[in-house]
Amino acid sequence: MKIFRKILFAWGQFSIGFLCLPAAIIGLVGCETAKGPIHAVTQCGENVSIEQIHISALTEFVTDPALPDKVQLKVLLEIFNASDPPVPVPCILRFELYEFHSVSSDPRGKRLVIWPEQDLSNAENANEHWKDLLRGHEFYLPLDFMPRRDKKYVLEATCFADQKRHNDLFKVEFSAVKD
Repeated sequence: MKIFRKILFAWGQFSIGFLCLPAAIIGLVGCETAKGPIHAVTQCGENVSIEQIHISALTEFVTDPALPDKVQLKVLLEIFNASDPPVPVPCILRFELYEFHSVSSDPRGKRLVIWPEQDLSNAENANEHWKDLLRGHEFYLPLDFMPRRDKKYVLEATCFADQKRHNDLFKVEFSAVKD
């Protein structure tokens, strides 16, 4: 019986040491992967691949300052890459406005407007629409009709870049027009 207790005690000491050794190594060395050097802020046109686009909740109907009886759609579009916050990226954007269709899995009803494509492939065009404080591209899209009060619409934004297509849908309601 004494021999059995000695073997059991030795086995317990060995197993505790065996478990503590890897924990000590991980604690000293660490298990986090090494991070690469921090780069400067990405400039428009550098190698940036788009992961997704997002139409911001700041999108709304506003009056046209030049024509107070006309309404336009103010759109804030955020373009995300893999690791950074929204950045200006060379791409081509298309915006479409649809009636909201609530009883379908696809909320897009009849297409009302398709605007000409916005080419942001050069830095001058991209910087014209880029709002640094909002971290997104801002567009004012004119409407050739007057939206009905308390009616819902669906805005679709499609981004073409790197031979890929990214899109997002946003439901916008026309209630009170903001100046």
